[in-house]
Amino acid sequence: MLNSTITARKILISTTFLLIVVGILAVGTASSFYSMKEFGSDTKYLREHVIRILVGIVACFFLATRPVAFFRKGAWFVYGLSLLGIVATLVLKDTSFVPEVNGSQRWVNLGITRILPTDILRFGFILVSGLLISLGKVDVRKVSGVVFISMLAIVPSALTMLQPDLSGTAFTLFVLLIVLFVSGAKFSHIGILFGIMILLGVSTVLLRSDYQLDRITASFQENSLEEHDNYQTLQAMITLGSGGFSGRGLGQSRQKRGFLPEPHTDFIFAVIGEEAGFLGTSAVLILFLILFVSSFWIARSANTEFDAVVGGGATAILLTGTMIHTFVNTGVIPVTGMPLPLISWGGTAMLVNLICIGTVIGISRRSAA
Repeated sequence: MLNSTITARKILISTTFLLIVVGILAVGTASSFYSMKEFGSDTKYLREHVIRILVGIVACFFLATRPVAFFRKGAWFVYGLSLLGIVATLVLKDTSFVPEVNGSQRWVNLGITRILPTDILRFGFILVSGLLISLGKVDVRKVSGVVFISMLAIVPSALTMLQPDLSGTAFTLFVLLIVLFVSGAKFSHIGILFGIMILLGVSTVLLRSDYQLDRITASFQENSLEEHDNYQTLQAMITLGSGGFSGRGLGQSRQKRGFLPEPHTDFIFAVIGEEAGFLGTSAVLILFLILFVSSFWIARSANTEFDAVVGGGATAILLTGTMIHTFVNTGVIPVTGMPLPLISWGGTAMLVNLICIGTVIGISRRSAA
């Protein structure tokens, strides 16, 4: 078990490095048009991306060397501070502190940068869940335990729905399900909870009359470029399909030049498909699969229940973000803003993803000690 854990750690680090390199290349080519158009420099977004990666790597290696007590002590602080940030987006909306971005007010403007509290809350949630479960304060094998842990995710998810942030809500709730699974909750309890969440989610969307409902209904309509609410999905699918088997070549994307919205963030997978083709997207998905397997293996072989829950939750954050992004880019689910972990341009997401990687690396070090 010791040798396998060390091997899994080496694979995790190597795969993370490769995905970051892919991300640098992808952001560099996908953002060039918009970067030149908005800032007069085709490398503005790329430079910001590299700086954010460096900050994330520092955080990654810092957390990889911290003892388990560090995470236990900081669990409630991270969770509480991020929850406060979500509340601030509702209380201070329509102000310079909480700007509107793409029809949603979910960002907190700190002046030098913007942060997305929901991204940080997911990490705080897995820390608090691991703490409560490992201390025996919550027994997820009982209904009461499942309800208590669920409320830690459902309450902030209800608040993010008001921003509105449908993708962030679904993201958090899916992480909740995986945390319950790795914690040993009964399948029947998880199934019932999942069913309740589906019913509540569908009911909430049907009762709304804004763009979220329009996007969902448009995704089930015929593919027509005249359908405004389906435009992003159609452009993403055109972008992916135009790459063929081997792609047009690095930097040769045509769709990134004003046709495909957010090519360096929410639709970067489509740009990879256009420039690297089926071979390129398959290689990226294989790298992610290797990342998830090695990370879950480390979580599974953890020495403590706290590390097992946190490791499983950290992997769930990476897995869920990847699933939502690729499903949107391939037209499987309605369009919703979600960066591709370790690849897309984005500050908070990149930082949290590398924090998750660092946390899992730290778990492997403690397991191998």
